[in-house]
Amino acid sequence: MPTTVRKTSAGTSTAFRVTVRPNGDAPGYWAKCDMPGGGCATQGDTLQEIQKNMLEAAELYMEDYPDVLNYYLMFEVSDA
Repeated sequence: MPTTVRKTSAGTSTAFRVTVRPNGDAPGYWAKCDMPGGGCATQGDTLQEIQKNMLEAAELYMEDYPDVLNYYLMFEVSDA
């Protein structure tokens, strides 16, 4: 499900894929998002926490890219 992070009335939207995976043998998950200039990553105990943490990380990261007016995150959960 797409999650809107920054939305204005102008321009088209850019989608960024967030890959979520189990944290190996440890409990919880980790996630990464490829964005301009590299991207960001986070971890969390639940999928809900991953979503919350990634939204926060993306908002902070994208402050350096004000020319990207509209974007959203597409969360993809992998079992591997």
